[in-house]
Order: sequence, then structure tokens, then C-alpha cells
Amino acid sequence: MSYLVLARKWRPQSFDELIGQEPITRVLKNSIEQGRIAHAYLFSGPRGVGKTSTARILAKALNCKNGPTSMPCGICTFCTSITDGSSVDVMEIDGASNNSVNDIRDLRERVKYVPLAGRYKVYIIDETHMLSDAAFNALLKTLEEPPPHVIFVLATTSPKKIPPTVLSRCQHLPFKRIANSKIRERLRMISDAEGINISFSAIEMIARAADGSLRDSLTILDQISSFSSDISESDVKDLLGITDFGLLSQLAAALIEGKREDIINISNELAEKGTDIRAFTKELIQFFRDMLVASVVKKPEEILDSGNEELDMIKNILSKTSEEQLTLLLSELLKAEVDIRNASSPRLTFEMLLLKTSFLSEIKPVKEIIENMESFIKLASEKENNPPSPPFSKGGMGGFERSLSEETGSVGQALPDQETENEIPEHVAQELKDKLPDDLSVTDDILNKAISRLDPPLASKLSKANFNLNDNKLIITLNEGYSLFADSIKNNAGSIEKIFSEEFKNNIKIEVEVAKKKAVRKKDIKEKMLTEPLIKEVLELFEGRIVDVRPIKDSK
Repeated sequence: MSYLVLARKWRPQSFDELIGQEPITRVLKNSIEQGRIAHAYLFSGPRGVGKTSTARILAKALNCKNGPTSMPCGICTFCTSITDGSSVDVMEIDGASNNSVNDIRDLRERVKYVPLAGRYKVYIIDETHMLSDAAFNALLKTLEEPPPHVIFVLATTSPKKIPPTVLSRCQHLPFKRIANSKIRERLRMISDAEGINISFSAIEMIARAADGSLRDSLTILDQISSFSSDISESDVKDLLGITDFGLLSQLAAALIEGKREDIINISNELAEKGTDIRAFTKELIQFFRDMLVASVVKKPEEILDSGNEELDMIKNILSKTSEEQLTLLLSELLKAEVDIRNASSPRLTFEMLLLKTSFLSEIKPVKEIIENMESFIKLASEKENNPPSPPFSKGGMGGFERSLSEETGSVGQALPDQETENEIPEHVAQELKDKLPDDLSVTDDILNKAISRLDPPLASKLSKANFNLNDNKLIITLNEGYSLFADSIKNNAGSIEKIFSEEFKNNIKIEVEVAKKKAVRKKDIKEKMLTEPLIKEVLELFEGRIVDVRPIKDSK
């Protein structure tokens, strides 16, 4: 007997043997058990996920001697003839080669005849989207109202190419890609049954290369079993040209840290190994996607199809980067993949684009820049006013304090050593004190105590506000330019109220307001300008008119 490839030998023969399509098998089994069998089905989905196999199982379930049944026996005449492809009542038609209107006319003539042996005649049309428009139109009436003994099963990998008129006449069952975990389980079971000695890491690599297609994974396993009797991970890499995971992680780390020499060295190593640059770029994009997922979710092992060793490498690289940087890098790599795919010199394009992407390592997040600017401005202001103590706790700024001393020309003059965590710069306390109304009747001692208990950043924001005390309500008013501080003050309202209430020995409530500038209407400005003698003279001289006016800021 001639050799039968694994993909055909281990083709599912019942609904229970289908892998990864549980919702579809449940629909079909319930339909058969309830006697609600549709006259036409459309099976769509990627290659190798079981569309044609499901159509054959459905044909068995309808024509089995025990049927219609959701569990065909597989041993009766009808089941065996469908399995070996000799059944005269189950016809598989290739839509790619039989796509003309004449082929469909011939099919319409044949559907009139009753089945020769079984209960139903089942027509399985593969690659249905390849039919011509005229063929689809010729099929419509028969597809909508076929004889009671005819079942149509249309299979396609491109459901978007199916006309809506055909879709509306079928029950559409979309097949999905099979999870890598289920492909690994199936490969392990088949390997053990076939006596193939293969490592777990090799099975994992085959499953990843199959990209959700069980048939592709079995084809790869068949090919590799002929290559070696003891299959290892390196055998799979050599045969399929899959990139080493370690090389991917090295290049990813070099991109993140901006090590351009490493990028060139890795690119040279890829060229020496004869690696397909276009395929490698796709794998690099997938690697960065996995890193981004690992940085966002709490349990990446539940989402990513990666082993423990690979996850450890990913987590190690994540300690050197952030979600923002990963997002930027992934975005740039996606753009680069298009250029590399269409380039006449993929290696040169690959190197140039990676070097360009590596410069993102020098870009700092906006949040970090703003924080550094605020810190610098505060310290510079305190240096000017010679405060007794800085607003930061001792050791909190480290080298930044030293660099600031050098910037301001105070090299050798150390900052005071006796700082505490909640000390407030005197100029901030003085600004707050000056803004309080005179009728508050609060001593300097009480005010300083209240201010010293506030966090320095919050005290700095309050220094920009005006204060009014109305009974027990402290109204904090911010000018429009400082309105961005309002949310921060409101979020800390509880702590502010508590501190001021304790120090003033009264129940103080605060209210935050933003003083909006009075809107200046263009109409008013225009009327005012028309009264100016110089403007009136210019308009009369040039016979002109005022088209538009814009308010300008006061130079003062």
C-alpha cells in the first residue's frame, strides 16, 4: 500500500475529532438531532482548519445507516464510501477549476435526480469565491430552493468575495484559527501514535510556524520526520529557516537601548546565515508585539504562545523599557516592514530602518521632561531667594543637586543638610500668606504650621491662587493661566481641609474656582477702532474697510 501523508491519515472522521471548532460542531450536532437541517451552508475560514473535513462529516451524519445522527458509525457502507471518496451521492467540486456558468448549469441538471444509495445528495464546493459572477447568478435559484434531497456546502477562505445574494441563502459558519496549545496536543498525540521521537520545543516551534492551521502543522511534521529520526528544535530551525529566539531578543534589546553597533553585527550574522530578511522582520514585529502584551497584561503566559524560557527573556528586556517606547518602536517597525517588503535591497533597507528606529531610545517621555523642568525651575527659584531649606528631602535629588550647583555657579557651596520631608520654601509660604485676607485673624505661627504640613508640590500650586474666607468656606481662586492646577487641588481637597481645620481650630471647607477672562467681542473692538482718527484717515485715503480685527496682549 502506498504511503499516506499524516494530514490525510489523521483527517477527522467525526464531530468529536474536530479540533478548535467547538461552536460549529455544537451547531451542526444540534441541528441534526433536532431535525433542523439547512439546505445550504457556507463554511469560511483560514486554510487547514477543517472546513472540508466538517463537510464530509456532515455528509456522513446525514447518510449513515443509523442516521441522520450526530455520531456517524464510520463503518457502514455509506460512511466508508464517503471516507475513501467513492460515494456517488457526495460530490466535491473545485470552484477554482469549475467556475464557469456552464459548469453550474450542469450541476443544476444533476441535482434533480434522487440519491442512488443514501438519503441526501451533498454537494461540497471548495474555493467557492473563485466562481464567476455569471456562475453565482446561475446558482442562486437552485441554492435558494433546492430539491428536498440536496444539501449544499460551500467552503471558502475569502468570505468577503461571496456575493451578498449567496450569503443570504446560506447558514454562515465561520471557522477560526486553531489555538497553538491545541495544535501542540494533537501533534504530540500523533507523534506518539506514529513512533516519531520529537522534543516538546520542536513541537512548539512547528505549532507556531503553522499559524493556526492543523493541516500545515501535520505537513511540517511529515516533512521533518523524513529529515531526522530524532527531531530537535535545531532541526526544525534548519529545515524551516525559523529565526533563533535568542537572536530576536538580542536585536530587540539593541533597538531599545540604542546600541547601533550591535544592530549592524546582528544584521551581518543574519546575512551570513542566509536568513530571509523579509520573514525575519515579520518575526521581529511579532516579538515586539509579544513584549507589549507582556508589559500590559498581568498574566502574559495565558495569552502568549511562548515557553517559560522565552517569557523570562521577554521580562528581562521589559525591565529596560516602557510601554510608551514599545508602542513607538512597534509602530515604526510596522512602517519599516512595508518598505523592506518592497525594497530591491532588503538588507540595506533593513539596516537603515533599524538604525533610524534605534534613535527612539534617546527620546524621553513628555511626562518625564515636564517633571524635570518643574524640578529645575523650583530649585533655581530657591537658589535666587537663598531659602533656608530646599523643597526636596535630603538625598531625593542626588546628582541633580550637584549639577544645579554647577549650572548656577555655586560649585563648592553645598546645600543645607538639615532638610525634612515636609518643609516648604519660605517664598512659597510668604506668597500664600500675602494672598490671605487681613480679616482672617490668623497668626504667622498658625499659618506657617498649616503650610508646613502640605506637600511641597501642592503648596507650590496653592501659591498661584487667591484666597477668600466666607464664614467657614475657604474659596481658592486660580487665574485662567493656572487652571491646570485646579484638578490637583480638588483631588487633595480632603487633606487640605483637614490641615486647615486643625490649625484654624474650625471646620474649614474649601471651594476651587477658576477666574475666566472676560471675553472681548470682535464687534466691540471693530467699533472702537472706527473711532480712531488715524484709522479713519487711512480708510478714507485707500477707500478701504476693516475686514477682521484681532485682540493683542497688553505689552505691560
